[in-house]
Amino acid sequence: MKKITLTIIFALTALVFIIPFSSFSYEKSDYTYEIIDNKAIVTGFEGKPVFIDIPAIIDGCHVTEIRDNAFYECDTLRHITLPETIEKIGHHSFYACFSLESIVIPESVTEIGMGCFCGCSALSSVSLSKNITKIPESCFRSCTSLKSIVISDNITEISDFCFSGCTELSSVSVGNKVNKIGDCAFYMCRNLKGIYIPPSVNEIGTYALGYTPTDEGTDLIKNFTVLGKKNSAAENYANNNSLTFENASDSVHAFAIQRISGQRIGIPSIALICIAVVIIIWIIFSAKQFRNSGKK
Repeated sequence: MKKITLTIIFALTALVFIIPFSSFSYEKSDYTYEIIDNKAIVTGFEGKPVFIDIPAIIDGCHVTEIRDNAFYECDTLRHITLPETIEKIGHHSFYACFSLESIVIPESVTEIGMGCFCGCSALSSVSLSKNITKIPESCFRSCTSLKSIVISDNITEISDFCFSGCTELSSVSVGNKVNKIGDCAFYMCRNLKGIYIPPSVNEIGTYALGYTPTDEGTDLIKNFTVLGKKNSAAENYANNNSLTFENASDSVHAFAIQRISGQRIGIPSIALICIAVVIIIWIIFSAKQFRNSGKK
């Protein structure tokens, strides 16, 4: 009897250790994943996750990819942390995640898919990996809470409809290696009043900058200004689309140009700054003199 009991216990114990390792597809309470060629790939989600923290290693394997459509229409997701092992984020992987508020794309990521964050209407903060070379089609389309974006110097292409419909977008920094801005890339960005286009850009698509839809069709955004170098693609686009063009020698000059209701605010010259410093020093010195005289 004891021998039979020990055999049963041994068999049950063996099952506990064998069963988890016999499957090639795994599930978590908030996300699902697969192990393929000793790499962990996030494939989807379970339930209604709000906060997800994806680890760098799952079951001894590095997490390297967010698969296409993994979090498609996960409308409860507000925040997700991606590990520094991720190399690729697939097509439409966060499409219509209406509640997603921010995203930090790790430097390990070299590729993101088209429509990746399309329709993420609560997305207000985006940090792009500096190792991405292309922002694909419709990647941030209709991200209506996004107010600013920095496009690194490693990115060479801003694809069609990339930021189309980002109605709150008001500040864009375009890197110095971008050579193409696709059709409607910044279409319907009605709060964007100006943009600096570096001389590296040699192609700007139809309705890429300075346009918004109207009841009658499409019209120019009022007071929109294209900044760039003379005889560049930026100037050609501005002239061909009846937009204001301003010569800007470099991006530093361009970013120094701020606009309030379409009016240019000049930058204080070095002389004015020096005068201001002298006045401040004089005020401080006078105050000390006054205090010292009061003590006598």
